[in-house]
Amino acid sequence: MPLSVSSGGGSPKRTVAKRNRKRDIYNLTHGLEARVIEEKKDFKQFGTRSAMGVVLSVMKRMVELDVLRGFLLLMMVANHSPSPLRQITDQPIGFFSTAEAFVFISALLAGLVFQQRRDKLGFAAARAATLQRALRIYRAHLITLFVVFAVGSLFLASVPGIRYILSKFFDSPTSAVAGSVALLFQPPLLDILPMYVIFSLVTPLAFWIAGRVGWRPVFATSVGLWLLSQFNVREFLTAPVRDQAFVQIGPFDLFSWQLLWMAGLMFGRSLQQGKSLLRFSPRTEVVLLFLAIGFTLSRWTCAYLNFDASGNFRFLDKWHLGPLRLLNFFLVAWFVAKAMPYLGRWREYLRPLSAVGQNMLPIFSTQICLSVFVAGWISVRHHSVDAFATLLLLLQVVIAFVVAYLLEYWKDRSIAPRAISPAVTVA
Repeated sequence: MPLSVSSGGGSPKRTVAKRNRKRDIYNLTHGLEARVIEEKKDFKQFGTRSAMGVVLSVMKRMVELDVLRGFLLLMMVANHSPSPLRQITDQPIGFFSTAEAFVFISALLAGLVFQQRRDKLGFAAARAATLQRALRIYRAHLITLFVVFAVGSLFLASVPGIRYILSKFFDSPTSAVAGSVALLFQPPLLDILPMYVIFSLVTPLAFWIAGRVGWRPVFATSVGLWLLSQFNVREFLTAPVRDQAFVQIGPFDLFSWQLLWMAGLMFGRSLQQGKSLLRFSPRTEVVLLFLAIGFTLSRWTCAYLNFDASGNFRFLDKWHLGPLRLLNFFLVAWFVAKAMPYLGRWREYLRPLSAVGQNMLPIFSTQICLSVFVAGWISVRHHSVDAFATLLLLLQVVIAFVVAYLLEYWKDRSIAPRAISPAVTVA
């Protein structure tokens, strides 16, 4: 029996409820990682019922993750600031940062959506959507980079901090632009989006191979690459080109970080299929909890002693994802995942954070640009920068919420004509 939604009369509360449902569907459809129906051709090619089924079945799972991503983005803004608040937001619950959480959550959503789209629309549609996603991230990376290049060279070229961050660009602008297009030129703070582009391109390949040989060989290969990366394989392979003007490779070792991405894909796929990759007994979970607490206490003990454990212990290394660092992240992620369902009770109160998470890509790009410029402005001050840096940080946080609000407002306006259109029928 068909389900019809008409534009007939109704109470104001019912009208608002309908509009909110449509806005939630739109946000999910056009969100950063959870973009399920990305092109109108999907509706035309595969049918409205299949496409809408994808949207409705994943909606309930995305809100909590959007809240978490919004919260992590604000922490990242603080971590990129010279404000003293960074001492609290940088690795607050162990020897891992927001970067690990971002990569894993992004991969989890990518795996969930890819599996869901493949189940509903086929592998070709899932692959096309993922490649479109990679193209959007690539475009955002280039826009972000060129804005920093333009503003830095035209208005801030004499600022020491900017000259330091963009030193190779000022030495050879043409080579830097060419290297940026090829994802080979990655100045500080501008090296994260290229990693997402590459991992997004690899995602369809991982699913294709796993469809033929299973996920265990795929994960075993990923673990093997990670093990090799612990012996500085990337540094050996890139040594011949590191001095080239068009090359500035970021500190993230992709041979290491791909393991986190592959694990996220597998967990996202299992979430979509309603399966559990791992199960622990209550007694084992108690042991894991004590280990997580131990990592947190160790991290703050090192901070109190002014000792950089991540920089001095190879097993805690950030850029190569040392084994203890991975273990620490897994422990915390396990218990955060168990607590995530409780966020649903605070959904309305956390809507501003959710809006930030839903509009991650434009807000992330905006904040990266601001962080680069803030670093430059701070460098020209000769007295204590604590208060000034904290003020600029709070301004960045406000800007993040304002941009999220404006993007949500624009979405609502674009939905409004459809909200009053006659008779939408889902068979």
